[in-house]
Amino acid sequence: MADIFVGIDMGATHIRICLLDQKSQVILTDRQKTKDVLGENLLNGLTDFCQKYINEHNVKSIVIGLPAAISADRKNVLSVPNLNMEPQNFSDLVPYLSKKFNCEVYLERDVNLQMIYDVNFYKLQNKIALGVYLGTGLGFSIWLNGRLFLGTNGVAGELGHIPYGDKNLLCSCGNQACLETLCSGRALKHWYEEQQFEFAIEEIFTHQCNHPFIKDYLTNLAKAISTVVNLFDPHGLILGGGVMDMPDFPLESLKRLLANHIRKPLPYRNLTIFKAEPSLFNGAIGAALYASQHIGES
Repeated sequence: MADIFVGIDMGATHIRICLLDQKSQVILTDRQKTKDVLGENLLNGLTDFCQKYINEHNVKSIVIGLPAAISADRKNVLSVPNLNMEPQNFSDLVPYLSKKFNCEVYLERDVNLQMIYDVNFYKLQNKIALGVYLGTGLGFSIWLNGRLFLGTNGVAGELGHIPYGDKNLLCSCGNQACLETLCSGRALKHWYEEQQFEFAIEEIFTHQCNHPFIKDYLTNLAKAISTVVNLFDPHGLILGGGVMDMPDFPLESLKRLLANHIRKPLPYRNLTIFKAEPSLFNGAIGAALYASQHIGES
């Protein structure tokens, strides 16, 4: 019976899974629609989903990624604004799966699992690295001294919720004027729908890169990213997320804006910028890597 590590990436639309062997080689990746997996019962649905792929393997540990704030012990969900669920829906998840599969089970922010994948892909394990992922929200992850930096309460890295947004808008987190009200996939979609364009939102950068809204959008993003670069002085900066993966996203324009705001001569001169690898399964692979490389060592 082979030992494996399981990574799960749970999103609003799909749940993805990855199985790794003890040499950190991918055995399997797959995905299903979230509503089909969970049905009316989160615990039973997720257990059946795992069991379908695990079969006769011996599970060493499981990491589940969520678009959520996670407790410092990585056992409970504190808030989950981007899923149609309440934190209490997850209260029994860790002990239930741990008993079912006789292994350690941990929860993690989905953006941190994307970061783990990219850190491994670009071989930044022994470096200081920052990841900025522009998707539905504005995700941010910190890799420090060979591990994720989680903070005292486990909620470090909420760049999208610094109070530098639209003071007239309420953020999905419940606070007023978070940065995500100006700089997120959600903000971009809101503007797109207001304009009533005749093209699909996926083509927004193809047709509207010179629009004042898009220019302001990039400027706000660049200022936020430059701020964290100036604060942390990293070796590497990883840029990614669904918005940055859209056709004709002006990545080079964003880099030029970053050059205007990152402090000279350092950290600007020694900073390396990486583009995150776009893939449907990076979050699930990152979860399995985290289970094998870090949680597996504890």
